[in-house]
Amino acid sequence: MFSSDRKKGKVILIVTSILFLYYTIWVIGLPFIEDNRIRLFFGSHNIALVVPAISGLCFIGGLVLFTIYHVKPYFSYDKSSKFHDS
Repeated sequence: MFSSDRKKGKVILIVTSILFLYYTIWVIGLPFIEDNRIRLFFGSHNIALVVPAISGLCFIGGLVLFTIYHVKPYFSYDKSSKFHDS
């Protein structure tokens, strides 16, 4: 089992490293490259900035909704509550 987890970890690390390198070249390096053949491997520069921004907003929104869902029962104010100002 340890060998299997180790292999999965290596694959995840390699894939993540390749994606990070691709994105870094796309966002930071591509504006300085004038060769059109290399630009065929990359999408629009707007997509490189908009997709992570939308993904981040969805992630933060999910965290907020998750927190509200799990904290809301602790803030239900009913008449039998000792925190009610009546």
